Amino acid sequence: MDTTLTAAHAATEAGVTVATIRTWCRRGVITATKVSGRWVIDPSSLNRRIRIGQESRTMTPTTTYRIEQGTAIRYGTEREVWSVVRTDGTPAGFGPGQDPRIHNATFTTPEIAEIYRRFYEETPAGYRLERDHHSSRSMRRGSYWRLTGSGQDDPDTIRHIWEDGEEVRGSWPEGTTWLDVLIFLANRHAEGAPARIEKAAAEKAIAEAEAAVREAREAQLAEARRTKGALATDRQISYILSLLARRRDSGEGGGFFSGPTTRADLELLSKAEASAYIDSLTDNY
Repeated sequence: MDTTLTAAHAATEAGVTVATIRTWCRRGVITATKVSGRWVIDPSSLNRRIRIGQESRTMTPTTTYRIEQGTAIRYGTEREVWSVVRTDGTPAGFGPGQDPRIHNATFTTPEIAEIYRRFYEETPAGYRLERDHHSSRSMRRGSYWRLTGSGQDDPDTIRHIWEDGEEVRGSWPEGTTWLDVLIFLANRHAEGAPARIEKAAAEKAIAEAEAAVREAREAQLAEARRTKGALATDRQISYILSLLARRRDSGEGGGFFSGPTTRADLELLSKAEASAYIDSLTDNY
């Protein structure tokens, strides 16, 4: 293809009208510069746009997402747009039988639409890719991609930011793109979900069992208060435990009152019972 490809030649190559080619040039859908009032189009950029269009028309039945070209009114003007849609006709939305990922998945360039299509195709349903801009209060400037999401019942949510212009570093294979990296991170996070879910379930079961024990204990103490009145104070209980420890260490015995030896059992004594127990342990009778 000639490097000085004109709009007319590009239209023939792409199978669209010259007006469409000029619109693509103006909006940056394809790379082009204006020379002496005529668009000079980059062939590789046009080829990418043609390939995206061909792929969207030739998706196999096993493909979940495709790109659909259409028009939309933007700022009072009809413009070409590209939307990511489901090949099986599943509508966008957040209700039963709908796909939330394609809600508002309409873009002004096919290249951006293809980024989202591929991400949706190659990652589990709970993961999202969003384009955003740094706020004026941020020390960073420009735009970035944000990866978020998790699978159903996964207690952990992935959050990863990829800045515009950020290079792929580390041990990634040559040719790896930023989108490859984010897709990999999403899938790796999804693979770890079963272990996280199992751990969370075990922790929940333990917490529920501990809560049940506490509730049963509160009921036991409430019943003791109902039948005995005021129960032993913390000071009485601590003193009894220290006396029992001293007797255990010294081998001393005696006393007319025998009683419980654990804090749990001591907590069920009335104040009077605890006082009598202390008198017995101190031989004060």
